[in-house]
Amino acid sequence: MLGTMVGNPPRRSAKLALRLALLLGLLVAVVALSGCSDKDDGTAPATGDQLPALHLTDDTTELLLTWMDERGGTHTGLSLAEVPEGSKALVRVTTKEAGHDSLFYVADLTAKKADGSYQVMTMRRAEWEAGIEKRRTAWRAKHAPPPKPPATSTASGQRAAPVGDLQVIIYGAPWCKPCHQATAYLKRRGIPHVEYDVDKEPARNEEMLGKLKRAGKRHGSIPVIDVGGIILQGYSQAALARAIEKATRGATHL
Repeated sequence: MLGTMVGNPPRRSAKLALRLALLLGLLVAVVALSGCSDKDDGTAPATGDQLPALHLTDDTTELLLTWMDERGGTHTGLSLAEVPEGSKALVRVTTKEAGHDSLFYVADLTAKKADGSYQVMTMRRAEWEAGIEKRRTAWRAKHAPPPKPPATSTASGQRAAPVGDLQVIIYGAPWCKPCHQATAYLKRRGIPHVEYDVDKEPARNEEMLGKLKRAGKRHGSIPVIDVGGIILQGYSQAALARAIEKATRGATHL
């Protein structure tokens, strides 16, 4: 047999080339199919009208949760405990096996069934996105700023834009120079604001840390400034001015 293999190298080379060609063709086909699936924007029909039943409890793990706030902003978390009270009625649930395409799970976390699980149903992505837009539209209509009066000049000569009923929260400390700079800028702009000393007010410190976590930021320095839901860390006049402008239009992030 060894003599046959040695004596016929062209035949072995031809077989090897054929196998490589078939393998390459299969790989190209898989990549092409994957590329097509990536182009699904969620508006195409779902691959099926049902998903596998999901038994959702407080102990269920390996989940990705998405919920809406009252402004129509979306937030994500990995455990049911992270979902705030006002957003528990409609929470998108993605598991490792299902819920990745245009049909996914939504759960009502406001009440448990007799067996301790939560009510879970399915929803198409188009319905979910329509719900987000509906909340955003309602928020903008409810909090639309009044007609803008003529801009006035501040003591520094800057043109101060009106900001409606926006209020800014500064989490800082008396020894923090950037905190005082942020306060001085808001005073020049005539923007209502409150200041909390996180060294002396533990509850406010926890409140600040919670906002940083939800914004995907780590605590490292103060001030932490909450501009209508837009969270800034440190003081930059340009960043603060930009956040004020966006917050008055109903945005929740820069």
